[in-house]
Amino acid sequence: MRSRWRDLAAIALLLALAIGLYWKLSLSPEYTWLQNPDMGLQVRPWLDFQARELHAGRLPLWDPYLFAGQTLIGQVQPGLANPLNWILFAMPLAGGHIALGALHWYWVLIRFLAAVFGFLLCRDLRCGVWPSILGGSIFAFAGFMGYSLAPQFAMSALWLPVVLLFFARVFRGERPWPSAAWGGVALGLAFCSGHHNIPIYTAALMGGLWLWHVARAPRRPREYARRAGQWAVFTVVWLLVAAVQMLPAVEYGRLALRWADAPEALRWHDRIPYSVHAKYSASLQAIPGMVFPGLGAHANPFVGIVAVTLALAALVLRRRSLEVRLFAMVALGGLLLALGSATPVHRIVYELIPMVEKARYPAFAVVICQAGLAVLAALGLEAWRQGGRSRTVLCCLPCFAVAAAAAYQTHRFPLDQRALLIAAVALALAAVLYWRPRGAVAAVLLLFLAEAYSNPPRLERRDVPGSYLKLMDDQADIAEFLKRQPGWFRVMAGQDEVPYNFGDWFGIEQYGGYLASLTLNIHDILGHAETPRLLGIRYTIARAPANPSQRAVFQSRSGLNVYQDPRIADPLWAVHDAPCAGADRLRMAARVPNAFAIEADLACPGLVVEGDPYFPGWRAWVDGKRVPIRESEGVVRAVPVEAGSHRIEFRYVPGSVWWGAGLSVIGLLTAALASVLERRARQRCAAAQ
Repeated sequence: MRSRWRDLAAIALLLALAIGLYWKLSLSPEYTWLQNPDMGLQVRPWLDFQARELHAGRLPLWDPYLFAGQTLIGQVQPGLANPLNWILFAMPLAGGHIALGALHWYWVLIRFLAAVFGFLLCRDLRCGVWPSILGGSIFAFAGFMGYSLAPQFAMSALWLPVVLLFFARVFRGERPWPSAAWGGVALGLAFCSGHHNIPIYTAALMGGLWLWHVARAPRRPREYARRAGQWAVFTVVWLLVAAVQMLPAVEYGRLALRWADAPEALRWHDRIPYSVHAKYSASLQAIPGMVFPGLGAHANPFVGIVAVTLALAALVLRRRSLEVRLFAMVALGGLLLALGSATPVHRIVYELIPMVEKARYPAFAVVICQAGLAVLAALGLEAWRQGGRSRTVLCCLPCFAVAAAAAYQTHRFPLDQRALLIAAVALALAAVLYWRPRGAVAAVLLLFLAEAYSNPPRLERRDVPGSYLKLMDDQADIAEFLKRQPGWFRVMAGQDEVPYNFGDWFGIEQYGGYLASLTLNIHDILGHAETPRLLGIRYTIARAPANPSQRAVFQSRSGLNVYQDPRIADPLWAVHDAPCAGADRLRMAARVPNAFAIEADLACPGLVVEGDPYFPGWRAWVDGKRVPIRESEGVVRAVPVEAGSHRIEFRYVPGSVWWGAGLSVIGLLTAALASVLERRARQRCAAAQ
């Protein structure tokens, strides 16, 4: 019981540390993580749209507000399948938007949860409370987790300690079957978290660790089969739990083009060229960059001299421990993957393991290395706390101090306060470890926190000139004007004038947006003369008209104008096989993102065509009877309708999502069943004894 209270107190301390280290977000109204193009222009509107829809009681599977309509869940990055995001979406809205304070706390609490997961991993390895706090802090408050602004990347790395926790249990033979299953659940949740890059590299590393675990089994066929069976359970549960996100992602990927810095846009079957992976690899400077800040490329490798020194202490003081060897392999494997083209390891993984070619940021795998280092540091501090000493480690500390000062004195790395701090921390750590003063373990934690605090993430002031926050506020009057206009229409805006996802932010159907991929049928009509008619692009936001037919109907306080093209009607019409006497009447009766209804009165049988892009998962009913949807003019949807008055209903009911959700539930139930069966087996053994 006392141990539980200590653990709860430690978690409370981690929360206080997260709030204190990131006080610019948690306590100050002056800074934000959203003054970054991807975060402010794309991620924030995505989160906002999802929150509004869930508050309205609708599941936002389809996003009609970007490029005439795209599957939202299929794009992965919006993070709809991430249960942790649902907490943010449930927060009260302010003026129809997620409050800025809620978004800031969301960012901070991701780090807090990462620290908790790291702490629990270290505790599960039987480290003391203070070493475990240090391990959790290293993982969460430094390196990739501490400095990455993108919540979708951080969320996808969040589950790494949990995956490793359950694998370590399997490794040491502690409830191996349920541990394998729950490790698969954690990896599956990582794939649901908002980005595929880090989970793919995690899966590649775990495959290697499982192979090693099976290969080192005693030379008995039964033991090989048992360990291989646990590997199979891990893999099957992982794939099942990830299905709710991965099935719609694969469905979308097969029908979309993706821009990945390759010379041409890529289709699903196209491999991302290795030159792109090489571009986003961590350089060899990432290795000294773990100790000296500012040397990383594409992902911050800095964990500090405290973490590196204590990790070395673990390797020296507990070099015969299998768990030390395990996490040394994790750290080394993550580093080799992150270095990408700098070593042959990543190229081999790229060529041999499916899907790795789609993870174009090898540098992000440095977070795997940092998870291994965090655990090694906790194990090293625990070994030292229990009486272990190593002159080798102590001698390294002054060397690190001299190296830090020397590195920053060169022309490339001029001496600054961070170099002096690293030198001071190195000398102070040497003194603490050598003389063992009272409270030494807490002092080690404070030294690490000093390093982390001296290298904060690049948060920006909210009131900087050209702030994205101010830009979006200044253009709110455009949205208010457009929402007052009758009929069903879409809006187009120039990327320079309206760089953010205007449609998602204001709930207005837009032809355009800030995306890294696009469905093929929409891409094929970009710039075509018939596109405005097909999709109902009636209004344009710009400084000057795009063609002589446009006329100005509104001027924003931001200096932009809204131009209307009177030639563009609602994108609803009927097509008949033969000339038809009489007029057709079509009207949009109701419209929300995932469903809408049309009232149609046709003079004779024909096709009712509506200007939404054709995509699998949409279903149609005419007067309550299911009818097939056809693709018309290569892009939009059409349904066959008899003459007379009818009500046509469309709903987005994607089988990929519902089948995926069912498989995910099966995966969770499989893990729960493995735990129940294992518990009953232990009870039977206890009863037999």
